[in-house]
Amino acid sequence: MKMLEQFGCFSEAETKLFHSMLTNKYVKKDEVLVRQGEISKSIFFVVKGSFYQLYFCQDREENHITDLYMENDWLFNADSLINQAPSKSAIICFSDAEVAELTLESLHQLIAFSRNFLLLNKIFNTLSSKIALYDEHLTPARKYNHILTSKPQLLQSFPLAMIASYLKIRPETLSRVRANIRI
Repeated sequence: MKMLEQFGCFSEAETKLFHSMLTNKYVKKDEVLVRQGEISKSIFFVVKGSFYQLYFCQDREENHITDLYMENDWLFNADSLINQAPSKSAIICFSDAEVAELTLESLHQLIAFSRNFLLLNKIFNTLSSKIALYDEHLTPARKYNHILTSKPQLLQSFPLAMIASYLKIRPETLSRVRANIRI
């Protein structure tokens, strides 16, 4: 598992402590990991399976997918976790999964143990690569190309309707974009 390696070098004692703070959870398809309205208290590492984050629109009938997660991804409800506010979205299991949970309290204990664990704040910076998809000036083709280059496995794991929602485009538009990209 690539939980810590992406953040830097940790001693054997730090790695052992980190793993002792994790709780493994098994999640069934369609089970809700983080509910709308609940205050998020944990971050999760996807060991196996896939998830999606669904934002509930108050003023429109349709909800939209704000994130897609797969193996080796960290997942959390950023706004709720950082601000300790009720979540406006839910994180739902798309396929049977296993996650490693790290509570916010455990994260604080890790940071108190070693300043090296401050490197884990890079987890929160993973949002920056996803923000690009929400830039209103990006064309549908550029959004789709972003997925092709950064996370092509999403296209094999999720239906096109979910990919379209994630890219904030209509499924018909996604079909046209895909047709133009094929050689």
